[in-house]
Amino acid sequence: MSASVRVIDVSKSFVLARHGGHSSMLEALRAGKPNVVQREVRALQDVSFSVQSGERVGVIGRNGAGKTTLLSLLAGIAQPTSGSIEISGKVHAMLTIGAVLREEATGRENILLDATVYGLSQEEIDARTPTIVDFAELGEFIDKPVRTYSSGMKGRLAFAIGAFTSSDILIVDETLSVGDATFSRKATARMKQLTGEGQIVIVVSHSLSSIVDICDRCLWLENGRIVMDGAPLDVTRAYASAVDRADEAELKQKFQRVASGASRPDSGMIESVGIRQEGNAMDASIRARVPTEIVVRGHLARPEGKADLELSLLRVDGRHIWRDRLSAHDARLQPATPFSVTVRMDPMVLGSNLFRLDATLRDAKGVSAALSRVFEVVDDDPPVGGRPMLYAWPEVVIGDAEEGK
Repeated sequence: MSASVRVIDVSKSFVLARHGGHSSMLEALRAGKPNVVQREVRALQDVSFSVQSGERVGVIGRNGAGKTTLLSLLAGIAQPTSGSIEISGKVHAMLTIGAVLREEATGRENILLDATVYGLSQEEIDARTPTIVDFAELGEFIDKPVRTYSSGMKGRLAFAIGAFTSSDILIVDETLSVGDATFSRKATARMKQLTGEGQIVIVVSHSLSSIVDICDRCLWLENGRIVMDGAPLDVTRAYASAVDRADEAELKQKFQRVASGASRPDSGMIESVGIRQEGNAMDASIRARVPTEIVVRGHLARPEGKADLELSLLRVDGRHIWRDRLSAHDARLQPATPFSVTVRMDPMVLGSNLFRLDATLRDAKGVSAALSRVFEVVDDDPPVGGRPMLYAWPEVVIGDAEEGK
Protein backbone atom coordinates (compact mmCIF):
# COMPACT_ATOMS: atom_id res chain seq x y z
CA MET A 1 0.00 0.00 0.00
CA SER A 2 1.45 3.36 -1.01
CA ALA A 3 1.58 6.22 1.50
CA SER A 4 -0.76 9.20 1.17
CA VAL A 5 -2.06 12.16 3.15
CA ARG A 6 -5.35 14.01 2.58
CA VAL A 7 -6.28 17.09 4.58
CA ILE A 8 -9.87 18.17 3.88
CA ASP A 9 -11.22 21.55 5.07
CA VAL A 10 -9.40 21.24 8.41
CA SER A 11 -9.77 23.88 11.09
CA LYS A 12 -8.34 23.81 14.60
CA SER A 13 -9.37 26.12 17.42
CA PHE A 14 -8.09 26.49 20.95
CA VAL A 15 -9.91 28.08 23.86
CA LEU A 16 -7.60 30.15 26.05
CA ALA A 17 -8.66 31.04 29.57
CA ARG A 18 -7.35 34.19 31.20
CA HIS A 19 -7.91 35.18 34.82
CA GLY A 20 -8.63 38.87 35.03
CA GLY A 21 -10.74 41.67 36.36
CA HIS A 22 -8.38 42.76 39.14
CA SER A 23 -5.68 45.42 39.06
CA SER A 24 -3.44 43.82 41.71
CA MET A 25 -2.74 40.53 43.47
CA LEU A 26 -4.02 41.98 46.76
CA GLU A 27 -7.31 42.98 45.13
CA ALA A 28 -7.66 39.51 43.63
CA LEU A 29 -7.10 37.84 47.02
CA ARG A 30 -9.66 40.07 48.67
CA ALA A 31 -12.22 39.42 45.96
CA GLY A 32 -11.94 35.64 46.28
CA LYS A 33 -12.86 33.69 43.14
CA PRO A 34 -11.21 35.33 40.11
CA ASN A 35 -13.00 36.25 36.94
CA VAL A 36 -12.21 33.97 34.02
CA VAL A 37 -12.27 35.36 30.50
CA GLN A 38 -12.18 32.92 27.60
CA ARG A 39 -11.27 33.60 24.02
CA GLU A 40 -11.06 31.35 20.99
CA VAL A 41 -7.91 31.20 18.88
CA ARG A 42 -8.15 29.66 15.40
CA ALA A 43 -4.78 28.08 14.65
CA LEU A 44 -5.90 26.58 11.32
CA GLN A 45 -8.75 27.65 9.06
CA ASP A 46 -10.19 25.56 6.20
CA VAL A 47 -6.88 23.95 5.21
CA SER A 48 -6.97 21.44 2.34
CA PHE A 49 -4.17 19.65 0.49
CA SER A 50 -3.01 16.14 -0.39
CA VAL A 51 0.41 14.50 -0.49
CA GLN A 52 1.22 11.45 -2.56
CA SER A 53 3.82 8.73 -2.21
CA GLY A 54 7.37 9.93 -2.87
CA GLU A 55 6.78 13.65 -2.18
CA ARG A 56 8.98 15.84 0.03
CA VAL A 57 6.83 18.72 1.26
CA GLY A 58 8.16 21.76 3.11
CA VAL A 59 5.94 23.93 5.33
CA ILE A 60 6.94 27.55 5.96
CA GLY A 61 5.41 30.58 7.66
CA ARG A 62 5.92 33.01 10.48
CA ASN A 63 5.70 32.05 14.14
CA GLY A 64 2.05 31.47 14.96
CA ALA A 65 1.11 30.72 11.35
CA GLY A 66 -0.15 27.22 12.29
CA LYS A 67 2.78 25.05 11.19
CA THR A 68 3.28 23.07 14.40
CA THR A 69 -0.48 22.70 14.87
CA LEU A 70 -0.73 21.19 11.39
CA LEU A 71 2.05 18.70 12.10
CA SER A 72 0.45 17.76 15.44
CA LEU A 73 -2.77 16.93 13.59
CA LEU A 74 -0.92 14.89 10.97
CA ALA A 75 0.91 12.99 13.72
CA GLY A 76 -2.37 12.18 15.47
CA ILE A 77 -1.37 14.03 18.65
CA ALA A 78 -4.35 16.38 18.30
CA GLN A 79 -7.68 16.18 16.50
CA PRO A 80 -9.15 18.82 14.18
CA THR A 81 -12.04 20.97 15.37
CA SER A 82 -13.66 20.50 11.97
CA GLY A 83 -12.75 18.82 8.72
CA SER A 84 -10.97 15.50 8.31
CA ILE A 85 -7.51 13.99 7.80
CA GLU A 86 -7.02 10.73 5.92
CA ILE A 87 -3.62 9.02 6.21
CA SER A 88 -2.46 5.81 4.60
CA GLY A 89 0.71 4.43 6.17
CA LYS A 90 2.62 4.52 9.46
CA VAL A 91 3.67 7.97 10.69
CA HIS A 92 6.89 8.79 12.51
CA ALA A 93 6.85 12.35 13.86
CA MET A 94 9.70 14.42 15.30
CA LEU A 95 7.90 17.53 16.47
CA THR A 96 10.44 18.77 19.02
CA ILE A 97 14.09 17.93 19.58
CA GLY A 98 14.34 14.66 21.45
CA ALA A 99 10.60 14.44 22.20
CA VAL A 100 10.51 10.87 20.89
CA LEU A 101 13.35 9.82 23.20
CA ARG A 102 13.23 8.36 26.71
CA GLU A 103 15.57 10.40 28.88
CA GLU A 104 16.60 7.68 31.33
CA ALA A 105 17.21 5.06 28.67
CA THR A 106 20.47 4.88 26.71
CA GLY A 107 20.67 5.72 23.05
CA ARG A 108 20.87 2.05 22.13
CA GLU A 109 17.85 1.23 24.32
CA ASN A 110 15.90 4.02 22.62
CA ILE A 111 16.63 2.48 19.25
CA LEU A 112 15.34 -0.90 20.50
CA LEU A 113 12.20 0.58 22.06
CA ASP A 114 11.29 2.70 19.03
CA ALA A 115 11.89 -0.10 16.55
CA THR A 116 9.75 -2.46 18.64
CA VAL A 117 6.89 0.08 18.69
CA TYR A 118 7.00 0.21 14.89
CA GLY A 119 6.76 -3.56 14.64
CA LEU A 120 10.30 -4.51 13.64
CA SER A 121 11.44 -8.03 14.48
CA GLN A 122 14.52 -8.62 16.62
CA GLU A 123 16.39 -9.66 13.52
CA GLU A 124 15.47 -6.41 11.75
CA ILE A 125 16.42 -4.39 14.83
CA ASP A 126 19.82 -6.05 15.06
CA ALA A 127 20.43 -5.42 11.36
CA ARG A 128 19.51 -1.70 11.51
CA THR A 129 21.02 -0.69 14.83
CA PRO A 130 24.64 -0.34 13.56
CA THR A 131 23.41 1.88 10.71
CA ILE A 132 21.45 4.11 13.10
CA VAL A 133 24.38 4.36 15.55
CA ASP A 134 26.79 5.25 12.75
CA PHE A 135 24.40 7.79 11.22
CA ALA A 136 23.79 9.55 14.56
CA GLU A 137 27.55 9.98 15.10
CA LEU A 138 27.28 9.40 18.87
CA GLY A 139 30.27 7.09 19.37
CA GLU A 140 30.55 5.76 22.92
CA PHE A 141 27.65 7.97 24.02
CA ILE A 142 25.24 5.51 22.38
CA ASP A 143 25.38 3.51 25.62
CA LYS A 144 24.95 6.56 27.90
CA PRO A 145 21.55 7.84 29.18
CA VAL A 146 19.90 10.29 26.78
CA ARG A 147 19.57 12.84 29.63
CA THR A 148 23.35 13.32 29.35
CA TYR A 149 23.13 14.27 25.64
CA SER A 150 23.33 17.76 24.23
CA SER A 151 20.41 19.01 22.13
CA GLY A 152 22.43 18.33 19.01
CA MET A 153 23.09 14.73 20.01
CA LYS A 154 19.40 14.20 20.81
CA GLY A 155 18.40 15.66 17.47
CA ARG A 156 20.81 13.45 15.53
CA LEU A 157 19.65 10.31 17.33
CA ALA A 158 15.95 11.16 16.92
CA PHE A 159 16.40 11.79 13.21
CA ALA A 160 18.47 8.63 12.69
CA ILE A 161 15.83 6.49 14.42
CA GLY A 162 13.04 8.03 12.35
CA ALA A 163 14.97 7.75 9.11
CA PHE A 164 15.80 4.06 9.47
CA THR A 165 12.66 2.55 11.04
CA SER A 166 9.75 1.26 9.01
CA SER A 167 7.62 4.39 8.78
CA ASP A 168 5.79 5.39 5.63
CA ILE A 169 5.47 9.08 6.50
CA LEU A 170 8.28 10.99 8.20
CA ILE A 171 7.40 14.34 9.81
CA VAL A 172 10.31 16.58 10.80
CA ASP A 173 9.94 19.90 12.68
CA GLU A 174 13.23 21.86 12.74
CA THR A 175 15.24 18.78 13.77
CA LEU A 176 17.89 19.49 11.15
CA SER A 177 18.67 22.88 12.70
CA VAL A 178 20.50 21.19 15.58
CA GLY A 179 23.07 19.52 13.35
CA ASP A 180 26.18 20.86 11.71
CA ALA A 181 26.48 21.37 7.96
CA THR A 182 27.84 17.86 7.40
CA PHE A 183 24.98 16.19 9.28
CA SER A 184 22.40 18.37 7.53
CA ARG A 185 23.72 17.30 4.13
CA LYS A 186 23.63 13.67 5.22
CA ALA A 187 20.08 14.02 6.57
CA THR A 188 18.95 15.70 3.35
CA ALA A 189 20.41 12.88 1.29
CA ARG A 190 18.62 10.32 3.46
CA MET A 191 15.25 12.06 3.08
CA LYS A 192 15.66 12.12 -0.70
CA GLN A 193 16.51 8.42 -0.58
CA LEU A 194 13.37 7.70 1.48
CA THR A 195 11.05 9.48 -0.95
CA GLY A 196 12.77 7.68 -3.78
CA GLU A 197 11.60 4.48 -2.09
CA GLY A 198 8.01 5.76 -1.94
CA GLN A 199 7.86 7.30 1.51
CA ILE A 200 6.49 10.78 2.26
CA VAL A 201 8.60 13.39 4.06
CA ILE A 202 7.01 16.55 5.52
CA VAL A 203 9.43 19.17 6.88
CA VAL A 204 8.83 22.41 8.78
CA SER A 205 11.75 24.83 8.86
CA HIS A 206 12.50 28.54 9.17
CA SER A 207 15.49 27.99 6.91
CA LEU A 208 14.20 28.75 3.42
CA SER A 209 17.41 27.49 1.79
CA SER A 210 16.94 24.12 3.54
CA ILE A 211 13.38 23.88 2.22
CA VAL A 212 14.57 24.57 -1.33
CA ASP A 213 17.37 22.01 -0.98
CA ILE A 214 15.32 19.26 0.67
CA CYS A 215 11.83 19.53 -0.78
CA ASP A 216 10.17 19.26 -4.17
CA ARG A 217 7.04 21.08 -2.98
CA CYS A 218 6.32 23.83 -0.45
CA LEU A 219 3.26 25.06 1.49
CA TRP A 220 3.19 28.62 2.84
CA LEU A 221 0.93 29.09 5.88
CA GLU A 222 -0.19 32.49 7.11
CA ASN A 223 -2.74 33.07 9.89
CA GLY A 224 -3.79 29.45 9.73
CA ARG A 225 -4.47 29.40 5.98
CA ILE A 226 -2.53 28.17 2.96
CA VAL A 227 -1.34 31.20 1.01
CA MET A 228 0.64 29.34 -1.64
CA ASP A 229 1.36 25.73 -2.66
CA GLY A 230 3.97 25.11 -5.32
CA ALA A 231 7.63 24.77 -6.27
CA PRO A 232 9.90 25.49 -3.25
CA LEU A 233 11.93 28.20 -4.98
CA ASP A 234 8.82 30.08 -6.13
CA VAL A 235 7.05 29.81 -2.77
CA THR A 236 10.07 30.73 -0.62
CA ARG A 237 10.84 33.77 -2.81
CA ALA A 238 7.25 34.98 -2.58
CA TYR A 239 7.24 34.40 1.19
CA ALA A 240 10.56 36.21 1.72
CA SER A 241 9.35 39.15 -0.37
CA ALA A 242 6.08 39.36 1.59
CA VAL A 243 7.92 39.22 4.92
CA ASP A 244 10.32 41.96 3.81
CA ARG A 245 7.44 44.20 2.71
CA ALA A 246 5.53 43.64 5.94
CA ASP A 247 8.60 44.24 8.10
CA GLU A 248 9.49 47.38 6.14
CA ALA A 249 5.96 48.76 6.42
CA GLU A 250 5.87 48.10 10.17
CA LEU A 251 9.34 49.58 10.59
CA LYS A 252 8.47 52.72 8.65
CA GLN A 253 5.25 53.15 10.58
CA LYS A 254 7.09 53.00 13.90
CA PHE A 255 9.95 55.14 12.59
CA GLN A 256 7.63 57.86 11.34
CA ARG A 257 5.89 58.37 14.67
CA VAL A 258 7.51 61.72 15.42
CA ALA A 259 6.21 65.15 16.32
CA SER A 260 5.67 67.33 13.29
CA GLY A 261 4.15 70.68 12.46
CA ALA A 262 4.06 73.72 14.73
CA SER A 263 3.67 73.76 18.50
CA ARG A 264 3.82 77.59 18.57
CA PRO A 265 3.02 78.90 15.07
CA ASP A 266 3.18 82.48 16.27
CA SER A 267 6.91 81.94 16.80
CA GLY A 268 7.77 80.11 13.56
CA MET A 269 6.99 77.29 11.13
CA ILE A 270 8.87 74.54 9.29
CA GLU A 271 6.98 74.09 6.06
CA SER A 272 8.86 71.35 4.19
CA VAL A 273 11.83 69.00 4.17
CA GLY A 274 12.77 68.11 0.59
CA ILE A 275 15.44 65.84 -0.91
CA ARG A 276 17.19 66.43 -4.23
CA GLN A 277 19.66 64.33 -6.21
CA GLU A 278 21.18 65.52 -9.50
CA GLY A 279 18.67 68.37 -9.59
CA ASN A 280 15.63 66.08 -9.21
CA ALA A 281 13.19 66.00 -6.30
CA MET A 282 13.25 62.54 -4.69
CA ASP A 283 10.46 60.66 -2.98
CA ALA A 284 10.95 57.90 -0.38
CA SER A 285 14.10 56.33 -1.87
CA ILE A 286 17.44 57.86 -2.83
CA ARG A 287 20.56 56.33 -4.36
CA ALA A 288 23.76 55.67 -2.49
CA ARG A 289 26.97 57.54 -3.48
CA VAL A 290 25.05 60.22 -5.42
CA PRO A 291 25.50 63.83 -4.16
CA THR A 292 22.42 64.75 -2.15
CA GLU A 293 20.79 67.93 -0.86
CA ILE A 294 18.21 68.05 1.92
CA VAL A 295 16.41 71.41 1.91
CA VAL A 296 14.51 72.63 4.97
CA ARG A 297 12.14 75.56 4.37
CA GLY A 298 10.06 77.62 6.77
CA HIS A 299 9.66 81.09 8.22
CA LEU A 300 10.10 82.93 11.50
CA ALA A 301 7.30 85.06 12.92
CA ARG A 302 7.91 86.48 16.38
CA PRO A 303 10.32 84.17 18.21
CA GLU A 304 11.10 84.55 21.91
CA GLY A 305 14.75 85.61 21.81
CA LYS A 306 17.19 84.13 19.32
CA ALA A 307 15.84 81.37 17.08
CA ASP A 308 17.93 78.35 16.14
CA LEU A 309 17.42 75.42 13.77
CA GLU A 310 18.63 71.99 14.90
CA LEU A 311 19.14 69.20 12.37
CA SER A 312 19.74 65.53 13.18
CA LEU A 313 19.97 62.31 11.18
CA LEU A 314 18.73 59.11 12.80
CA ARG A 315 19.14 55.56 11.52
CA VAL A 316 16.24 53.12 11.95
CA ASP A 317 18.11 51.10 14.60
CA GLY A 318 18.15 54.21 16.82
CA ARG A 319 21.73 55.26 16.05
CA HIS A 320 22.22 59.03 15.70
CA ILE A 321 24.40 59.48 12.65
CA TRP A 322 24.76 63.26 12.64
CA ARG A 323 23.55 66.29 14.56
CA ASP A 324 24.15 70.02 13.91
CA ARG A 325 22.60 73.44 14.52
CA LEU A 326 22.88 76.80 12.81
CA SER A 327 24.24 78.59 15.88
CA ALA A 328 27.29 76.32 15.78
CA HIS A 329 28.16 77.98 12.46
CA ASP A 330 27.58 81.51 13.80
CA ALA A 331 24.49 81.67 11.60
CA ARG A 332 21.15 83.24 12.54
CA LEU A 333 17.62 83.14 11.22
CA GLN A 334 15.99 86.54 10.72
CA PRO A 335 12.61 87.28 12.40
CA ALA A 336 9.54 87.76 10.17
CA THR A 337 11.48 86.25 7.26
CA PRO A 338 11.25 83.03 5.22
CA PHE A 339 14.31 80.78 5.46
CA SER A 340 15.85 77.95 3.46
CA VAL A 341 18.59 75.75 4.91
CA THR A 342 20.34 73.17 2.76
CA VAL A 343 22.27 70.13 4.00
CA ARG A 344 24.71 69.07 1.27
CA MET A 345 26.15 65.55 1.24
CA ASP A 346 28.89 65.43 -1.36
CA PRO A 347 30.07 62.73 -1.29
CA MET A 348 26.94 61.04 0.02
CA VAL A 349 28.18 58.05 1.98
CA LEU A 350 25.12 56.86 3.85
CA GLY A 351 24.90 53.07 3.58
CA SER A 352 21.86 51.12 2.48
CA ASN A 353 19.29 51.59 5.27
CA LEU A 354 16.29 53.60 6.48
CA PHE A 355 16.95 57.11 7.86
CA ARG A 356 15.04 60.06 9.29
CA LEU A 357 16.08 63.70 9.19
CA ASP A 358 14.58 65.71 12.07
CA ALA A 359 14.40 69.51 11.75
CA THR A 360 13.57 71.36 14.97
CA LEU A 361 13.03 75.11 15.36
CA ARG A 362 13.80 76.44 18.84
CA ASP A 363 13.81 79.75 20.67
CA ALA A 364 14.17 80.86 24.30
CA LYS A 365 10.89 79.16 25.22
CA GLY A 366 11.84 75.81 23.67
CA VAL A 367 10.57 74.02 20.57
CA SER A 368 8.34 76.12 18.35
CA ALA A 369 8.14 73.77 15.34
CA ALA A 370 9.38 70.36 14.17
CA LEU A 371 9.19 68.38 10.96
CA SER A 372 10.76 65.08 9.90
CA ARG A 373 11.47 63.32 6.62
CA VAL A 374 11.95 59.55 6.37
CA PHE A 375 13.91 58.19 3.42
CA GLU A 376 15.55 54.96 2.34
CA VAL A 377 19.03 54.73 0.86
CA VAL A 378 19.19 52.07 -1.86
CA ASP A 379 22.55 50.62 -2.89
CA ASP A 380 22.56 48.21 -5.83
CA ASP A 381 26.30 47.61 -5.48
CA PRO A 382 27.09 47.75 -1.74
CA PRO A 383 30.71 47.90 -0.57
CA VAL A 384 32.41 44.81 0.85
CA GLY A 385 33.06 44.72 4.58
CA GLY A 386 29.93 46.28 6.12
CA ARG A 387 27.64 49.28 5.89
CA PRO A 388 29.13 52.77 6.07
CA MET A 389 27.42 55.33 8.30
CA LEU A 390 28.71 58.82 7.65
CA TYR A 391 32.35 59.49 6.83
CA ALA A 392 32.12 63.03 5.46
CA TRP A 393 30.52 65.82 7.53
CA PRO A 394 27.63 67.44 5.62
CA GLU A 395 27.80 71.09 4.68
CA VAL A 396 25.02 73.32 6.06
CA VAL A 397 24.12 76.37 3.97
CA ILE A 398 21.58 79.13 4.67
CA GLY A 399 19.71 80.69 1.75
CA ASP A 400 20.74 78.14 -0.84
CA ALA A 401 21.00 79.57 -4.35
CA GLU A 402 19.02 76.58 -5.70
CA GLU A 403 16.00 77.09 -3.40
CA GLY A 404 13.78 78.46 -6.12
CA LYS A 405 14.24 75.46 -8.37
